[in-house]
Amino acid sequence: MIVPKNSDTKASTTDDLTIINVDSDFKGDLEKAIAAAKSGDVVKLGRRIYDTDQIVIDKDITIDGQQGSIINGGGTSESIFYLTADASGTTIQDVEITNGNNGIIGENASNLTLKNLNIHNIGITESIRDGVNNTGIALSHAEGLQLLNSQIHNIGRKAVGLIDTNGGLISDVSIYDVNLEAEHAQSHDAGGIKLFNTNDITIQDSYLSNINANYIWNDTTNGTRIENNVLEDVGEDFLAPGFNQNVDMSGISNEKSSNSTVINNQGDAYEEFLAFKATEFSTETMTLEGNIFSAYELGTTDYWVNESAEKLVALTEDPDSANYSLFADDYIAQANIGN
Repeated sequence: MIVPKNSDTKASTTDDLTIINVDSDFKGDLEKAIAAAKSGDVVKLGRRIYDTDQIVIDKDITIDGQQGSIINGGGTSESIFYLTADASGTTIQDVEITNGNNGIIGENASNLTLKNLNIHNIGITESIRDGVNNTGIALSHAEGLQLLNSQIHNIGRKAVGLIDTNGGLISDVSIYDVNLEAEHAQSHDAGGIKLFNTNDITIQDSYLSNINANYIWNDTTNGTRIENNVLEDVGEDFLAPGFNQNVDMSGISNEKSSNSTVINNQGDAYEEFLAFKATEFSTETMTLEGNIFSAYELGTTDYWVNESAEKLVALTEDPDSANYSLFADDYIAQANIGN
Protein backbone atom coordinates (compact mmCIF):
# COMPACT_ATOMS: atom_id res chain seq x y z
CA MET A 1 0.00 0.00 0.00
CA ILE A 2 1.31 3.47 -0.90
CA VAL A 3 1.35 5.87 2.03
CA PRO A 4 2.29 9.56 2.05
CA LYS A 5 5.68 10.63 3.30
CA ASN A 6 6.42 13.62 5.51
CA SER A 7 4.83 16.89 4.50
CA ASP A 8 8.18 18.21 3.23
CA THR A 9 8.47 15.40 0.65
CA LYS A 10 6.21 14.88 -2.34
CA ALA A 11 7.19 11.33 -3.25
CA SER A 12 5.32 8.22 -2.10
CA THR A 13 6.65 5.04 -0.52
CA THR A 14 5.81 1.37 -0.38
CA ASP A 15 7.73 -0.24 2.48
CA ASP A 16 11.30 0.94 1.83
CA LEU A 17 10.64 1.77 -1.83
CA THR A 18 10.22 5.43 -2.75
CA ILE A 19 8.38 6.20 -5.97
CA ILE A 20 9.10 9.63 -7.42
CA ASN A 21 6.67 10.90 -10.03
CA VAL A 22 8.56 13.36 -12.21
CA ASP A 23 5.49 15.21 -13.43
CA SER A 24 3.47 15.57 -10.23
CA ASP A 25 6.36 15.74 -7.75
CA PHE A 26 8.85 17.85 -9.74
CA LYS A 27 6.69 19.58 -12.37
CA GLY A 28 8.31 17.59 -15.14
CA ASP A 29 11.92 18.44 -14.20
CA LEU A 30 13.59 15.08 -14.74
CA GLU A 31 17.06 16.21 -13.69
CA LYS A 32 15.78 17.53 -10.35
CA ALA A 33 13.81 14.34 -9.79
CA ILE A 34 16.87 12.17 -10.36
CA ALA A 35 19.03 14.43 -8.19
CA ALA A 36 16.50 14.07 -5.37
CA ALA A 37 16.27 10.28 -5.67
CA LYS A 38 18.15 8.03 -3.28
CA SER A 39 19.53 4.57 -3.97
CA GLY A 40 16.68 2.11 -4.40
CA ASP A 41 14.16 4.73 -5.53
CA VAL A 42 12.00 4.51 -8.65
CA VAL A 43 11.71 7.59 -10.86
CA LYS A 44 8.46 7.39 -12.85
CA LEU A 45 8.18 9.18 -16.18
CA GLY A 46 5.02 10.34 -17.88
CA ARG A 47 3.98 10.30 -21.52
CA ARG A 48 5.85 13.39 -22.57
CA ILE A 49 9.21 14.75 -23.76
CA TYR A 50 11.90 15.55 -21.19
CA ASP A 51 14.65 17.85 -22.44
CA THR A 52 18.19 17.60 -21.07
CA ASP A 53 21.81 18.43 -21.85
CA GLN A 54 22.99 15.44 -19.79
CA ILE A 55 21.71 13.34 -16.91
CA VAL A 56 24.29 11.95 -14.48
CA ILE A 57 23.25 8.91 -12.48
CA ASP A 58 25.44 8.30 -9.44
CA LYS A 59 23.16 6.03 -7.38
CA ASP A 60 21.29 2.75 -7.77
CA ILE A 61 17.86 3.82 -9.04
CA THR A 62 15.22 2.77 -11.56
CA ILE A 63 14.22 5.10 -14.40
CA ASP A 64 10.78 3.76 -15.28
CA GLY A 65 9.09 5.14 -18.37
CA GLN A 66 6.11 4.13 -20.44
CA GLN A 67 4.95 4.42 -24.02
CA GLY A 68 5.49 8.04 -24.97
CA SER A 69 8.29 8.72 -22.46
CA ILE A 70 11.00 10.52 -24.47
CA ILE A 71 14.30 11.93 -23.24
CA ASN A 72 15.61 14.44 -25.79
CA GLY A 73 19.19 15.59 -25.64
CA GLY A 74 18.50 18.54 -27.93
CA GLY A 75 21.63 17.82 -29.96
CA THR A 76 23.91 17.87 -26.91
CA SER A 77 27.60 17.12 -27.43
CA GLU A 78 27.49 15.18 -24.15
CA SER A 79 26.02 11.77 -23.38
CA ILE A 80 22.30 11.88 -22.64
CA PHE A 81 22.85 9.46 -19.73
CA TYR A 82 26.19 9.20 -17.94
CA LEU A 83 26.43 6.44 -15.31
CA THR A 84 29.17 6.44 -12.68
CA ALA A 85 30.35 3.46 -10.62
CA ASP A 86 27.82 4.43 -7.93
CA ALA A 87 25.04 3.76 -10.46
CA SER A 88 25.74 0.01 -10.22
CA GLY A 89 22.43 -1.85 -10.08
CA THR A 90 20.53 0.84 -11.98
CA THR A 91 17.62 -0.01 -14.28
CA ILE A 92 16.55 2.15 -17.24
CA GLN A 93 13.41 0.85 -18.92
CA ASP A 94 10.57 1.76 -21.26
CA VAL A 95 12.16 5.00 -22.47
CA GLU A 96 12.96 6.59 -25.83
CA ILE A 97 16.40 8.27 -25.83
CA THR A 98 17.24 10.57 -28.73
CA ASN A 99 19.20 13.48 -30.16
CA GLY A 100 22.65 13.56 -28.56
CA ASN A 101 26.31 12.68 -29.06
CA ASN A 102 25.97 9.44 -27.06
CA GLY A 103 22.91 7.70 -25.69
CA ILE A 104 24.12 5.89 -22.55
CA ILE A 105 27.71 5.92 -21.30
CA GLY A 106 28.71 3.90 -18.24
CA GLU A 107 32.08 3.58 -16.51
CA ASN A 108 32.45 0.93 -13.80
CA ALA A 109 28.67 0.68 -13.43
CA SER A 110 27.93 -3.03 -12.94
CA ASN A 111 24.71 -5.04 -12.84
CA LEU A 112 22.85 -2.62 -15.09
CA THR A 113 19.47 -3.52 -16.57
CA LEU A 114 18.66 -1.67 -19.80
CA LYS A 115 15.41 -2.87 -21.34
CA ASN A 116 12.60 -1.83 -23.61
CA LEU A 117 14.61 1.14 -24.87
CA ASN A 118 14.39 2.96 -28.19
CA ILE A 119 17.70 4.75 -28.75
CA HIS A 120 18.01 6.70 -31.99
CA ASN A 121 19.39 9.80 -33.71
CA ILE A 122 22.67 9.54 -31.82
CA GLY A 123 25.95 10.93 -33.10
CA ILE A 124 24.40 12.24 -36.29
CA THR A 125 24.74 16.01 -35.87
CA GLU A 126 28.55 16.09 -35.48
CA SER A 127 31.07 13.32 -36.20
CA ILE A 128 33.71 13.04 -33.45
CA ARG A 129 36.15 10.28 -34.32
CA ASP A 130 38.40 10.12 -31.28
CA GLY A 131 37.40 8.89 -27.83
CA VAL A 132 33.96 7.46 -27.11
CA ASN A 133 31.55 9.44 -29.24
CA ASN A 134 28.62 8.98 -31.63
CA THR A 135 27.58 5.74 -29.88
CA GLY A 136 24.20 4.43 -28.74
CA ILE A 137 25.42 2.54 -25.65
CA ALA A 138 29.07 2.40 -24.53
CA LEU A 139 29.94 0.60 -21.29
CA SER A 140 33.17 -0.38 -19.59
CA HIS A 141 33.53 -2.64 -16.54
CA ALA A 142 29.82 -3.39 -16.78
CA GLU A 143 29.81 -6.83 -15.13
CA GLY A 144 26.35 -8.37 -15.02
CA LEU A 145 24.91 -6.21 -17.80
CA GLN A 146 21.42 -7.10 -19.07
CA LEU A 147 20.58 -5.29 -22.34
CA LEU A 148 17.18 -6.57 -23.36
CA ASN A 149 14.34 -6.09 -25.85
CA SER A 150 15.49 -2.75 -27.28
CA GLN A 151 15.88 -0.91 -30.57
CA ILE A 152 19.03 1.05 -31.43
CA HIS A 153 19.05 2.81 -34.80
CA ASN A 154 20.14 5.86 -36.76
CA ILE A 155 23.53 5.91 -35.04
CA GLY A 156 26.58 7.75 -36.36
CA ARG A 157 29.29 5.31 -35.31
CA LYS A 158 28.46 2.30 -33.14
CA ALA A 159 25.22 0.98 -31.66
CA VAL A 160 26.64 -0.96 -28.68
CA GLY A 161 30.20 -1.01 -27.36
CA LEU A 162 31.22 -3.18 -24.40
CA ILE A 163 34.78 -3.34 -23.09
CA ASP A 164 36.72 -4.64 -20.06
CA THR A 165 33.70 -6.60 -18.80
CA ASN A 166 33.26 -10.04 -17.25
CA GLY A 167 29.78 -11.51 -17.78
CA GLY A 168 26.79 -9.98 -19.52
CA LEU A 169 23.79 -10.62 -21.77
CA ILE A 170 22.60 -8.79 -24.89
CA SER A 171 19.29 -10.30 -25.97
CA ASP A 172 16.40 -9.47 -28.30
CA VAL A 173 17.93 -6.24 -29.57
CA SER A 174 17.22 -4.73 -33.01
CA ILE A 175 20.07 -2.69 -34.48
CA TYR A 176 19.85 -0.95 -37.84
CA ASP A 177 20.93 2.15 -39.79
CA VAL A 178 24.41 2.56 -38.31
CA ASN A 179 27.30 4.59 -39.82
CA LEU A 180 25.65 4.67 -43.22
CA GLU A 181 27.48 7.83 -44.27
CA ALA A 182 30.87 6.21 -43.47
CA GLU A 183 31.97 9.07 -41.23
CA HIS A 184 33.92 6.51 -39.15
CA ALA A 185 36.34 3.82 -40.30
CA GLN A 186 34.88 0.33 -40.18
CA SER A 187 38.31 -1.06 -39.35
CA HIS A 188 38.59 1.06 -36.20
CA ASP A 189 35.53 1.18 -33.98
CA ALA A 190 32.30 1.50 -35.98
CA GLY A 191 29.79 -1.31 -35.92
CA GLY A 192 26.59 -2.82 -34.65
CA ILE A 193 27.81 -4.58 -31.48
CA LYS A 194 31.52 -4.32 -30.59
CA LEU A 195 33.12 -6.37 -27.80
CA PHE A 196 36.72 -5.86 -26.69
CA ASN A 197 38.56 -7.40 -23.72
CA THR A 198 35.43 -9.12 -22.44
CA ASN A 199 34.80 -12.53 -20.89
CA ASP A 200 31.63 -14.64 -21.01
CA ILE A 201 29.36 -12.25 -22.90
CA THR A 202 26.29 -13.66 -24.67
CA ILE A 203 24.68 -12.02 -27.72
CA GLN A 204 21.46 -13.80 -28.63
CA ASP A 205 18.09 -13.56 -30.38
CA SER A 206 18.91 -10.22 -31.99
CA TYR A 207 18.33 -8.69 -35.42
CA LEU A 208 20.85 -6.51 -37.26
CA SER A 209 20.60 -4.83 -40.66
CA ASN A 210 21.72 -1.77 -42.65
CA ILE A 211 25.04 -1.39 -40.85
CA ASN A 212 27.96 0.09 -42.74
CA ALA A 213 30.55 -1.79 -40.64
CA ASN A 214 30.86 -5.15 -38.88
CA TYR A 215 27.46 -6.16 -37.60
CA ILE A 216 28.79 -8.11 -34.58
CA TRP A 217 32.49 -7.57 -33.91
CA ASN A 218 33.92 -10.00 -31.36
CA ASP A 219 37.41 -8.51 -30.98
CA THR A 220 40.10 -9.88 -28.65
CA THR A 221 37.76 -11.54 -26.16
CA ASN A 222 37.30 -14.79 -24.27
CA GLY A 223 34.24 -17.03 -24.01
CA THR A 224 31.81 -15.04 -26.15
CA ARG A 225 28.58 -16.83 -27.09
CA ILE A 226 26.83 -15.61 -30.27
CA GLU A 227 23.56 -17.48 -30.71
CA ASN A 228 20.36 -17.34 -32.75
CA ASN A 229 20.89 -13.92 -34.30
CA VAL A 230 19.74 -12.74 -37.73
CA LEU A 231 21.97 -10.54 -39.91
CA GLU A 232 20.45 -9.20 -43.11
CA ASP A 233 22.02 -7.74 -46.26
CA VAL A 234 25.59 -7.56 -45.01
CA GLY A 235 27.58 -5.23 -47.26
CA GLU A 236 24.65 -3.89 -49.26
CA ASP A 237 25.11 -0.42 -47.76
CA PHE A 238 28.91 -0.49 -47.81
CA LEU A 239 30.60 2.87 -48.32
CA ALA A 240 34.25 3.42 -47.46
CA PRO A 241 35.06 6.64 -45.59
CA GLY A 242 36.89 9.24 -47.62
CA PHE A 243 39.82 9.38 -45.20
CA ASN A 244 40.43 5.60 -45.17
CA GLN A 245 39.65 3.40 -48.18
CA ASN A 246 41.45 0.38 -46.67
CA VAL A 247 38.48 -0.93 -44.71
CA ASP A 248 36.44 -4.11 -44.64
CA MET A 249 33.32 -5.45 -42.94
CA SER A 250 31.35 -8.63 -42.38
CA GLY A 251 28.28 -9.88 -40.55
CA ILE A 252 29.98 -11.55 -37.59
CA SER A 253 33.69 -10.85 -37.31
CA ASN A 254 35.30 -13.21 -34.81
CA GLU A 255 38.73 -11.67 -34.52
CA LYS A 256 41.62 -12.74 -32.27
CA SER A 257 39.18 -14.24 -29.75
CA SER A 258 39.40 -17.44 -27.75
CA ASN A 259 36.85 -20.09 -26.80
CA SER A 260 33.93 -18.47 -28.60
CA THR A 261 30.67 -20.23 -29.47
CA VAL A 262 28.80 -19.31 -32.66
CA ILE A 263 25.63 -21.35 -33.10
CA ASN A 264 22.28 -21.18 -34.89
CA ASN A 265 22.78 -17.77 -36.49
CA GLN A 266 21.52 -16.71 -39.92
CA GLY A 267 23.44 -14.31 -42.11
CA ASP A 268 22.87 -13.05 -45.64
CA ALA A 269 25.74 -11.18 -47.31
CA TYR A 270 25.75 -9.06 -50.46
CA GLU A 271 28.07 -9.90 -53.41
CA GLU A 272 31.67 -10.35 -52.20
CA PHE A 273 30.99 -9.69 -48.52
CA LEU A 274 31.00 -12.36 -45.80
CA ALA A 275 28.20 -13.15 -43.40
CA PHE A 276 30.79 -14.64 -41.04
CA LYS A 277 34.54 -14.74 -40.72
CA ALA A 278 36.90 -15.99 -38.04
CA THR A 279 40.60 -15.33 -37.85
CA GLU A 280 43.08 -18.16 -37.48
CA PHE A 281 43.54 -17.57 -33.75
CA SER A 282 39.76 -17.51 -33.21
CA THR A 283 39.16 -20.61 -35.34
CA GLU A 284 41.52 -22.74 -33.24
CA THR A 285 39.22 -22.77 -30.18
CA MET A 286 35.85 -21.84 -31.67
CA THR A 287 32.65 -23.90 -31.58
CA LEU A 288 30.70 -23.38 -34.82
CA GLU A 289 27.37 -25.20 -35.19
CA GLY A 290 23.98 -24.94 -36.86
CA ASN A 291 24.52 -21.62 -38.64
CA ILE A 292 23.15 -20.62 -42.03
CA PHE A 293 25.58 -18.20 -43.68
CA SER A 294 25.43 -17.23 -47.34
CA ALA A 295 29.24 -16.85 -47.36
CA TYR A 296 31.88 -17.36 -44.69
CA GLU A 297 35.61 -17.90 -44.17
CA LEU A 298 37.55 -19.57 -41.39
CA GLY A 299 41.20 -19.13 -40.51
CA THR A 300 41.59 -15.66 -42.02
CA THR A 301 44.75 -13.69 -41.28
CA ASP A 302 45.23 -12.20 -37.82
CA TYR A 303 46.70 -8.70 -38.00
CA TRP A 304 48.61 -8.38 -34.76
CA VAL A 305 49.80 -5.03 -33.45
CA ASN A 306 51.53 -6.76 -30.52
CA GLU A 307 50.86 -10.49 -30.76
CA SER A 308 51.91 -11.56 -27.26
CA ALA A 309 50.03 -8.72 -25.56
CA GLU A 310 46.89 -9.21 -27.64
CA LYS A 311 46.87 -12.95 -26.98
CA LEU A 312 47.12 -12.21 -23.27
CA VAL A 313 43.99 -10.06 -23.53
CA ALA A 314 42.16 -12.70 -25.57
CA LEU A 315 43.01 -15.60 -23.27
CA THR A 316 42.36 -14.00 -19.89
CA GLU A 317 39.18 -14.79 -17.99
CA ASP A 318 39.54 -11.63 -15.93
CA PRO A 319 39.44 -8.49 -18.10
CA ASP A 320 41.18 -6.47 -15.38
CA SER A 321 44.14 -8.86 -15.53
CA ALA A 322 44.63 -8.17 -19.24
CA ASN A 323 46.83 -5.23 -20.07
CA TYR A 324 45.60 -3.37 -23.14
CA SER A 325 48.06 -0.59 -22.30
CA LEU A 326 50.84 -2.87 -23.55
CA PHE A 327 49.76 -2.19 -27.12
CA ALA A 328 47.35 0.76 -26.88
CA ASP A 329 49.82 3.30 -28.26
CA ASP A 330 50.82 0.99 -31.12
CA TYR A 331 47.19 0.36 -31.97
CA ILE A 332 46.23 4.03 -32.02
CA ALA A 333 49.29 4.88 -34.10
CA GLN A 334 48.26 2.53 -36.91
CA ALA A 335 44.51 3.24 -36.83
CA ASN A 336 43.44 5.73 -39.49
CA ILE A 337 40.38 7.34 -37.90
CA GLY A 338 40.51 10.66 -39.75
CA ASN A 339 40.66 14.18 -38.38
